[in-house]
Amino acid sequence: MNEIDDILGPGGVLARAIPGYEGRPSQLAMAERVSDALARRRPLLVEAGTGTGKTLAYLVPAIQSGLKVVVSTGTKNLQEQIFKKDIPLLQEHLARPFTAACMKGISNYLCLRRFHEHTSHQASLSSDGNLESTLDAIRVWADGTESGDRGELPDLADDSPAWRDVSPTQETRLGQKCKYFERCFVTQARRRAYAADIVIVNHHLFFADLALRSMRPDVQLLPPYEAVIFDEAHQLEDIATDYFGVGVSSLRLMALTRDLHRAVGQGNAPDKLLPTAGHVDACAMTLFDALRRRFAGKGDRVTVDAATWSGETEEAAHAVDASLEELEAAAGAARGEELNDRGDELGALGRRARAIRDDLALLVEGAQKYDRRHVFWAEQRGRTVLLHASPVDVSEIFRERLLGEVETAIFTSATLTAGGSFEFVRARLGLESAMEERLASPFDYARQALLYVPKDLPEPGDAAFAEAAARRIHELVNITDGRAFLLFTSHRQMQRVHQLLAHKLKQPVLLQGDKPKHLLIEEFKRRIGSVLFATASFWEGVDVVGEALSLVVIDKLPFSPPDDPLVAARAGLLEDAGQDPFSSYHVPRAALALAQGFGRLIRHRSDRGVVALLDRRAVTRSYGRKVLAGLPPDCPRTQLLEDVRAFWTRQTQLPLVAGG
Repeated sequence: MNEIDDILGPGGVLARAIPGYEGRPSQLAMAERVSDALARRRPLLVEAGTGTGKTLAYLVPAIQSGLKVVVSTGTKNLQEQIFKKDIPLLQEHLARPFTAACMKGISNYLCLRRFHEHTSHQASLSSDGNLESTLDAIRVWADGTESGDRGELPDLADDSPAWRDVSPTQETRLGQKCKYFERCFVTQARRRAYAADIVIVNHHLFFADLALRSMRPDVQLLPPYEAVIFDEAHQLEDIATDYFGVGVSSLRLMALTRDLHRAVGQGNAPDKLLPTAGHVDACAMTLFDALRRRFAGKGDRVTVDAATWSGETEEAAHAVDASLEELEAAAGAARGEELNDRGDELGALGRRARAIRDDLALLVEGAQKYDRRHVFWAEQRGRTVLLHASPVDVSEIFRERLLGEVETAIFTSATLTAGGSFEFVRARLGLESAMEERLASPFDYARQALLYVPKDLPEPGDAAFAEAAARRIHELVNITDGRAFLLFTSHRQMQRVHQLLAHKLKQPVLLQGDKPKHLLIEEFKRRIGSVLFATASFWEGVDVVGEALSLVVIDKLPFSPPDDPLVAARAGLLEDAGQDPFSSYHVPRAALALAQGFGRLIRHRSDRGVVALLDRRAVTRSYGRKVLAGLPPDCPRTQLLEDVRAFWTRQTQLPLVAGG
């Protein structure tokens, strides 16, 4: 513990090295608890309020422990910050030498094989000018990149079809059989991770590895490790649910046949496979058209049951299975005829066809048999249909697959407790044996912030709510002269209020979806006074420090939709166990989500502003008080717009506080 104090404490190594450094008692307390958990090989839950300095509080004891530690983050932005800012700082100033590596999911890296195949085969290029322009930018970048990491292309859209064509997936990799294996960016990233003391990953990669090892113990994406630290651990249940489930989509089938067509064009597969690929495409189109008709009018996310797989859909699913079996056999036969390297790609295509067959069979048969441990559901995104089988309860997965493999796991976030208790997260993640620590934020919310919850608006379920909310938002935005995040619990509500309000605002208006997220945030910071309309993806992991953000408006209490298939299945499981789903699941989950939204406002001790929650239920219903209990207790609250004006007038007359 003395080592920790000598590094992070007042007068310590970092205080002497960094001008303006201020020791934080909560940071030191967290570091000591993390150090103790690492030494005792025990799991630990740590809620540390915004401004604690969590990153250094877990990195320093992790480094000092001498263990091989994986640090898993909720976002790639935080991953980059840790690796490019915090790690170099500690490498420069700590006496103990250590090495570190950053590793992302393989789809973040350029695939040299697919890149060279794509760019050398002009016929495969689209006539789409935007696509060709993006490919040109990738070509220029590829000539000089050392990491192959798409993060070096900040203007590349998240869903770029050009990147999809030149990046790998677990299904498309050939491994050591690939002629680019030694030069492969994924290979190089993995080798650096195996050699490093500290490996920085994100939750998606971590759980992809955990899920893969649960099915194939001889295969792993990450190197062996002795301890793991999860930052932004409040996300883990949803991410684990994704990776321990199964999915088949129209996109997955299209990717298979598209890659087969490209293999033929490159001379890596015989022409005689093309009719088989066409048969797969035709059967897949029939299946997903039938599913779209069956799901019509039922919303974007629907439960799949035995009735879903009857008549034309069941027949279409069998036809897809038969076409994939035909493709698998044809690829295998063609591979057997090959005496050169192209047989490796044929083998990979055959294995992909088999994997989709297996997953589709599980999705159909599982829904027909009503497997209570899983929820079977479908998601519609435009013309794309995605079929899922997701575990309803991941707590046993955490107990067996995580804590059963590594004793020391640290779970930290600014929001882990509901109503001041870790009970909810313990139950959801199977962490009954974990130690715990709760540390308040060092920010002065009594001075810096105001929570406004009006009682004079209709309840969100009232048809008049949207127009009333738009009028109140207009008043609030005028008080702070913009500088506002408007956070909505649904895209529909966001679009409705934007339609009502955007043309009335004198401030610059930004709308989620008009540009990639990072470009919207950059513009918001640059154009002081902007008003950003956004939904769930902006509720967390977004840092806007200083005068660019002074108002956060949340339209309503962030309850999960009760008819969402996953939510309904989890509620049903709790009912079966004799629990009340509303109080034991919906309320604590809403409390955690609200705390994340509230946390967008104050990111620095010089920040100040207003959080407005436009849902009167927060102060008129007993459960509302339980949800609000997760917010900083010292933050003053009001129901009066006049108090907001008075608060903001006082704030604009005060000088900014330097430092932080």
